[in-house]
Amino acid sequence: MGAAKIQLSAEELSLVQNAGWLLTKNTIIEKVYALFGEIAHEVRGNFTGLPALGLGDVLVPSPKISKGENYKGLPWVVLDFPRLFNRQDTFAIRTMFWWGHFFSVTLHLKGRYKQQFQQALIANLSVLTAQQFYLCVSEDEWRYEFEEDNYKPLTQLNPSGIEKILLANDFCKLSAKISLPQWNQSKALILGLYETIVTTIGH
Repeated sequence: MGAAKIQLSAEELSLVQNAGWLLTKNTIIEKVYALFGEIAHEVRGNFTGLPALGLGDVLVPSPKISKGENYKGLPWVVLDFPRLFNRQDTFAIRTMFWWGHFFSVTLHLKGRYKQQFQQALIANLSVLTAQQFYLCVSEDEWRYEFEEDNYKPLTQLNPSGIEKILLANDFCKLSAKISLPQWNQSKALILGLYETIVTTIGH
């Protein structure tokens, strides 16, 4: 590696000497964990009170909170609940914090769960559209950034186009985001998005 590649810029030199910003980052991640823990507790109570939707198996696993440092180069935290992932079938509601970008709440259906709920989704598109949900248009089910080639707002799609996309793949994902400046309202907003998803698939 050449000398120029290992030299630090003035900004980098300032940061490498400053432990405070990294400690603050760790504190923020801890607060995300605490937030997601509270949301998991409230959501778990909410789901157990729902009418039978054939979701007994996805409610068995406990809520799972995980984190990493490198989704597109940036830290992330994820809450999965309810959750069931296997090669053929997926039912998950995933809440994600992505550093520098957003919170998001995503309904991820695949296989038999997509078959079970896609007609309810189609019938209740107006509910999702009103809450600014996006529909995944990518063939990669593990992307979460709100780029044009990955998510399109339901407000920009007509019902027949939405139905075509929903029926095209063996999975579907519907996602809504919350901006980071809304941090102090994020718990209520995330729970509201959960409620929207439950309302949509439950009717």
